[in-house]
Amino acid sequence: MMIFVMNDYELIYLIHSEHDDIALEYIYKKYKRFIWKQVHLLNISKREHDDFHQEGLCMLQKAILTFDSHRNKTFTRYFELILKRHFYQLKKKIPDYDIFEKPDFCHGAVYIEESIDTPNFTSQLEKNVFNAYFLEERPIKQISKDFGYGHKMIYNTIFRIREKYKIML
Repeated sequence: MMIFVMNDYELIYLIHSEHDDIALEYIYKKYKRFIWKQVHLLNISKREHDDFHQEGLCMLQKAILTFDSHRNKTFTRYFELILKRHFYQLKKKIPDYDIFEKPDFCHGAVYIEESIDTPNFTSQLEKNVFNAYFLEERPIKQISKDFGYGHKMIYNTIFRIREKYKIML
Protein backbone atom coordinates (compact mmCIF):
# COMPACT_ATOMS: atom_id res chain seq x y z
CA MET A 1 0.00 0.00 0.00
CA MET A 2 1.51 3.29 -1.12
CA ILE A 3 0.31 6.64 0.08
CA PHE A 4 1.21 9.69 -1.94
CA VAL A 5 1.17 13.06 -0.27
CA MET A 6 0.80 16.01 -2.60
CA ASN A 7 1.11 19.65 -1.86
CA ASP A 8 -1.39 22.27 -2.98
CA TYR A 9 0.60 23.25 -6.07
CA GLU A 10 0.52 19.67 -7.36
CA LEU A 11 -3.18 19.32 -6.60
CA ILE A 12 -4.02 22.57 -8.37
CA TYR A 13 -1.90 21.51 -11.35
CA LEU A 14 -3.81 18.23 -11.57
CA ILE A 15 -7.14 20.03 -11.35
CA HIS A 16 -6.20 22.61 -13.99
CA SER A 17 -4.46 20.38 -16.50
CA GLU A 18 -5.96 16.91 -15.97
CA HIS A 19 -9.38 17.89 -14.57
CA ASP A 20 -8.73 15.35 -11.83
CA ASP A 21 -11.84 14.80 -9.69
CA ILE A 22 -9.91 12.95 -6.99
CA ALA A 23 -7.55 15.90 -6.51
CA LEU A 24 -10.54 18.26 -6.39
CA GLU A 25 -12.28 16.10 -3.79
CA TYR A 26 -9.09 15.92 -1.74
CA ILE A 27 -8.61 19.68 -1.72
CA TYR A 28 -12.26 20.18 -0.69
CA LYS A 29 -11.80 17.80 2.24
CA LYS A 30 -8.53 19.45 3.17
CA TYR A 31 -10.01 22.98 3.40
CA LYS A 32 -13.40 22.07 4.85
CA ARG A 33 -12.29 22.58 8.45
CA PHE A 34 -10.48 25.78 7.52
CA ILE A 35 -13.76 27.19 6.15
CA TRP A 36 -15.64 26.18 9.32
CA LYS A 37 -12.96 27.85 11.43
CA GLN A 38 -13.35 31.10 9.50
CA VAL A 39 -17.14 30.91 9.80
CA HIS A 40 -16.95 30.51 13.59
CA LEU A 41 -14.49 33.40 13.92
CA LEU A 42 -17.07 35.78 12.42
CA ASN A 43 -19.39 35.68 15.47
CA ILE A 44 -22.55 35.33 13.43
CA SER A 45 -25.76 33.61 14.48
CA LYS A 46 -25.95 29.83 14.25
CA ARG A 47 -28.64 29.94 11.58
CA GLU A 48 -26.19 31.73 9.25
CA HIS A 49 -23.39 29.14 9.63
CA ASP A 50 -24.53 26.78 6.87
CA ASP A 51 -25.04 29.61 4.41
CA PHE A 52 -21.58 30.98 5.11
CA HIS A 53 -20.07 27.49 4.79
CA GLN A 54 -21.68 27.09 1.36
CA GLU A 55 -20.31 30.49 0.36
CA GLY A 56 -16.90 29.35 1.58
CA LEU A 57 -17.04 26.30 -0.67
CA CYS A 58 -17.90 28.56 -3.60
CA MET A 59 -14.93 30.76 -2.76
CA LEU A 60 -12.70 27.66 -2.60
CA GLN A 61 -13.82 26.78 -6.13
CA LYS A 62 -13.08 30.33 -7.25
CA ALA A 63 -9.64 30.22 -5.60
CA ILE A 64 -8.84 26.92 -7.31
CA LEU A 65 -9.80 28.29 -10.71
CA THR A 66 -8.01 31.64 -10.36
CA PHE A 67 -4.86 30.63 -8.45
CA ASP A 68 -1.59 31.57 -10.14
CA SER A 69 1.55 30.04 -8.61
CA HIS A 70 3.79 32.64 -10.29
CA ARG A 71 2.61 35.39 -7.93
CA ASN A 72 4.74 34.16 -5.00
CA LYS A 73 1.79 33.43 -2.74
CA THR A 74 0.83 30.08 -1.26
CA PHE A 75 -2.57 28.68 -2.14
CA THR A 76 -3.62 28.68 1.50
CA ARG A 77 -2.92 32.41 1.91
CA TYR A 78 -4.53 33.19 -1.43
CA PHE A 79 -7.67 31.27 -0.49
CA GLU A 80 -7.74 32.80 2.99
CA LEU A 81 -7.61 36.30 1.50
CA ILE A 82 -10.47 35.60 -0.91
CA LEU A 83 -12.51 33.87 1.80
CA LYS A 84 -12.13 36.57 4.45
CA ARG A 85 -12.94 39.40 2.05
CA HIS A 86 -16.05 37.63 0.86
CA PHE A 87 -17.19 36.77 4.39
CA TYR A 88 -16.77 40.35 5.59
CA GLN A 89 -18.79 41.62 2.64
CA LEU A 90 -21.54 39.10 3.43
CA LYS A 91 -21.47 39.96 7.13
CA LYS A 92 -22.04 43.64 6.35
CA LYS A 93 -25.24 42.71 4.53
CA ILE A 94 -26.73 40.86 7.53
CA PRO A 95 -29.01 43.15 9.57
CA ASP A 96 -27.96 43.77 13.17
CA TYR A 97 -31.40 43.15 14.56
CA ASP A 98 -34.33 40.82 13.95
CA ILE A 99 -37.80 42.13 13.34
CA PHE A 100 -40.63 39.66 13.00
CA GLU A 101 -43.28 40.16 10.38
CA LYS A 102 -46.10 39.68 12.90
CA PRO A 103 -45.36 40.57 16.50
CA ASP A 104 -46.10 37.55 18.65
CA PHE A 105 -43.70 38.18 21.50
CA CYS A 106 -45.86 36.95 24.34
CA HIS A 107 -47.63 33.95 22.85
CA GLY A 108 -49.41 32.10 25.66
CA ALA A 109 -48.49 34.67 28.30
CA VAL A 110 -50.85 36.06 30.90
CA TYR A 111 -51.48 39.75 30.46
CA ILE A 112 -51.67 42.05 33.44
CA GLU A 113 -53.37 45.39 32.98
CA GLU A 114 -51.12 48.28 33.81
CA SER A 115 -50.40 51.66 32.39
CA ILE A 116 -47.97 51.80 29.52
CA ASP A 117 -45.23 54.37 29.74
CA THR A 118 -44.52 55.63 26.28
CA PRO A 119 -41.32 57.39 25.39
CA ASN A 120 -41.38 60.83 23.87
CA PHE A 121 -41.98 60.26 20.19
CA THR A 122 -40.40 62.86 17.98
CA SER A 123 -42.55 62.27 14.90
CA GLN A 124 -46.01 61.28 13.80
CA LEU A 125 -44.40 58.28 12.06
CA GLU A 126 -43.16 56.88 15.39
CA LYS A 127 -46.60 57.37 16.96
CA ASN A 128 -48.37 55.63 14.06
CA VAL A 129 -45.93 52.70 13.98
CA PHE A 130 -46.01 52.33 17.78
CA ASN A 131 -49.80 52.16 17.85
CA ALA A 132 -50.12 49.87 14.84
CA TYR A 133 -47.20 47.50 15.48
CA PHE A 134 -46.95 47.27 19.26
CA LEU A 135 -50.47 48.03 20.50
CA GLU A 136 -52.69 46.76 17.67
CA GLU A 137 -50.18 44.02 16.65
CA ARG A 138 -50.63 44.60 12.95
CA PRO A 139 -48.09 43.07 10.55
CA ILE A 140 -45.55 45.29 8.83
CA LYS A 141 -47.10 44.76 5.39
CA GLN A 142 -50.43 46.01 6.67
CA ILE A 143 -48.85 49.06 8.32
CA SER A 144 -47.04 49.85 5.10
CA LYS A 145 -50.26 49.54 3.14
CA ASP A 146 -52.36 51.57 5.61
CA PHE A 147 -49.99 54.50 6.13
CA GLY A 148 -48.08 54.47 2.85
CA TYR A 149 -44.65 54.08 4.46
CA GLY A 150 -41.95 51.88 2.97
CA HIS A 151 -40.98 48.60 4.67
CA LYS A 152 -37.45 49.85 5.41
CA MET A 153 -38.83 53.03 7.00
CA ILE A 154 -41.09 50.96 9.26
CA TYR A 155 -38.25 48.59 10.24
CA ASN A 156 -36.03 51.56 11.16
CA THR A 157 -38.82 53.17 13.15
CA ILE A 158 -39.45 49.97 15.11
CA PHE A 159 -35.74 49.80 15.86
CA ARG A 160 -35.73 53.42 17.12
CA ILE A 161 -38.78 52.76 19.33
CA ARG A 162 -37.10 49.70 20.85
CA GLU A 163 -33.95 51.71 21.53
CA LYS A 164 -36.00 54.38 23.31
CA TYR A 165 -37.60 51.70 25.50
CA LYS A 166 -34.17 50.29 26.35
CA ILE A 167 -33.09 53.74 27.49
CA MET A 168 -36.26 54.05 29.62
CA LEU A 169 -35.55 50.77 31.38
